[in-house]
Formats: sequence, C-alpha cells, structure tokens
Amino acid sequence: MLYAKKPHWNEKIGIPFIWSGFRQSKVNYFLLIAIGAISFTFMPFVIRNGWSNVQEIWLFAIAFSIINVLEEIIWRGMLLSRFSEQLGDKWAVIVTSAGFGLQHYSLGFSWGVCIAYALGGLYFGGITIKSKSIIPVVIWHTWINVLMIFSGFLL
Repeated sequence: MLYAKKPHWNEKIGIPFIWSGFRQSKVNYFLLIAIGAISFTFMPFVIRNGWSNVQEIWLFAIAFSIINVLEEIIWRGMLLSRFSEQLGDKWAVIVTSAGFGLQHYSLGFSWGVCIAYALGGLYFGGITIKSKSIIPVVIWHTWINVLMIFSGFLL
C-alpha cells in the first residue's frame, strides 16, 4: 500500500476540486473545514433524534466506523495504490470512486445516493493522493459515518 504512512499535512489541495480550484489549502485545514461542514449539515438531524438516541446507539456507531476503516484500507489503501501505479493518480481516483459508488449500490442504496458516494470518493481519493496517506480520509469517513448513524440516515 502506497498510502499506509504518516500524512503530509502541509501538502496543498485545491478547493473545491482537489487538483485545482479557486483557493489552495493545506490538507490539515481542508480536513478541518470538511469535518466542520459535514457536522453543520448533519447536526440538525442528530439534535432532532435527541441525546437518548446517541446513548442507545453509540456502541453500534463505533463498531460500524471500525468496519468502515477496513473499507478505506481496501478502496484508498490497496486499490488506489495499485491503480495509481497502473493508470496514474487521477484515473486511479476516478476508477476507485466509481467502484466505491457501485459498491454502495450493491448494498441496496439508491442510484442517487450512490452517485453522491462516488463524488465523495473523488474527494477521498484526491485527499489520499495529495496527503500520501489514508489517515486523513479514515478520520473524515469515520466522522461522516458516525454522524450518519446518529442522524438516523443509516438506521
């Protein structure tokens, strides 16, 4: 795995398109912004479900997030590494992102949701390439999944 190492937190990422954009940001700042944005998006739903919901399902949220670490090891660790060697970084991100979306279709999600997951996969792959590590993506994906569970979108 090319990306099983310490992240390069100071690498530059283009906003909003990873390789290009209107603004440049370091990986660590981008991750903080992404976590803040996803928190802002899901928090009304988490609050609507109430604290008792969080207390009831926190153990499931942790277990589910650990499983999703394995998902990142497969998609952004092993597959992205292999495809980057064969196809180059950008095509590797595109191929693994499409596969990531299709994987969720096979799990029963609608096409619209799967397209959203594939778009998210573009960001996950781009950040992995830019930071040269899966660690930032594991953090971000874990937080997204915890919020999706607490908000009721996955249960």
